[in-house]
Amino acid sequence: MPERFDRRGFLKSAGAAVVAGGLAATAPGCSRPGTGDRAAEDAGSEVKEVHGSCDPWIEVDLKAIEFNVGQISRKVGGRPIIAVLKCNAYGHGLAGVAKFLERLPVHGFAVGKLSEAVALRRAGIRLPVLNLGPFAAADAETIVRHDISQSVFTDAVLDLDERAATMNRRASVHVKIDTGLGRVGVPHEAALAYLRNVAGLANVRVDGVFQSFNEEAEIDALQLARFLAVTEAARKEGLPVGLRHAAASTAVFRYGEEYFLDAVRPGIAIYGHYPTEEEHRLKRMELRPALSLRTRAAYVKDLKPGDALSYFRKFVAEKPERVVTAALGYSDGVPHTLGGRASALVRGKKFPFIADVTASHSYLLVTGHEDVSTGDEITLVGRQGEAELPLYGLAQAAGVSDYKILIGLSPSLRRVFL
Repeated sequence: MPERFDRRGFLKSAGAAVVAGGLAATAPGCSRPGTGDRAAEDAGSEVKEVHGSCDPWIEVDLKAIEFNVGQISRKVGGRPIIAVLKCNAYGHGLAGVAKFLERLPVHGFAVGKLSEAVALRRAGIRLPVLNLGPFAAADAETIVRHDISQSVFTDAVLDLDERAATMNRRASVHVKIDTGLGRVGVPHEAALAYLRNVAGLANVRVDGVFQSFNEEAEIDALQLARFLAVTEAARKEGLPVGLRHAAASTAVFRYGEEYFLDAVRPGIAIYGHYPTEEEHRLKRMELRPALSLRTRAAYVKDLKPGDALSYFRKFVAEKPERVVTAALGYSDGVPHTLGGRASALVRGKKFPFIADVTASHSYLLVTGHEDVSTGDEITLVGRQGEAELPLYGLAQAAGVSDYKILIGLSPSLRRVFL
């Protein structure tokens, strides 16, 4: 019978500069039960993929999303909510979030790309799905076949009408009016004529008319007045306008019901984050963040004075130090500037990032904590024990917005829905 393998002795004889605590966890550490392992993984995913137990992951607290939707609904007087799921549901996982939201009182969803709209249909989503992004003539059949509502503001709407005619169906559209943001949309001066033309198409159904605010109070008031002038004139002519919607998260927080119209279109607030610095400071509505970002300690080692860490010797130990290599890098969406600016939680304690964040690794200084070992859970965003690190703090440390952190999270990260 083969002699039992002595892992500790093997590494010691090889001269590995690993601390004893790390040695014990080198092999089994990543498979320890952790928060993510107790959760229902990839709920709502169309395809179950194989994920490494050492890979970083995202946890999504669905109860927090339910709470936030309830808060928004109360603020807007129960008006229909078109939940924005663009950019992979702000990093939270497109299909998983949509399947949960279908159980809540939401009217439908809005996405930023046609591929996201199709993915929702393929995942079995039945509620209305509005594609806010562009489309080509070649996409018209896909849009009609999957019953996707399409944002229109040019003569591209004719492609939908023609394709719907050949399929003996009607295409659903929401007309986008540009009242001052200047990004896309039919100019408000020409919008009434455009609505007349769209209403005359036999195979197109207008399910909504919408606009986007500039998010400056004075300009927003002007935009609302322009939008109402167009839609009210259209109604007087008997033209269909469907649901009128304009208020995204900022307008939901900042304004009263005159801005909420027939429906609201919140995005980041659904996931528990404030849309502006002002709203974060004022906290006019309680929100609960839904996302946690976690990984594992891939390696724990002691450095002697003079030992270096990472490319170009970004960190050189001046005294004995203990460091953790975390399996999380900028390819996962972590800002590359965290060294010396941010911390992560290990065993419920905060430890600073050092050196630099590389493609797949980052580094924590854990000197004086002999209990930290390979395989330990590392929390970059979220709660661990009694300690918590909010996304807002990470964004502040990196010098970016909450939006950029969330949207930048890699779609390849495992999403675990709690």
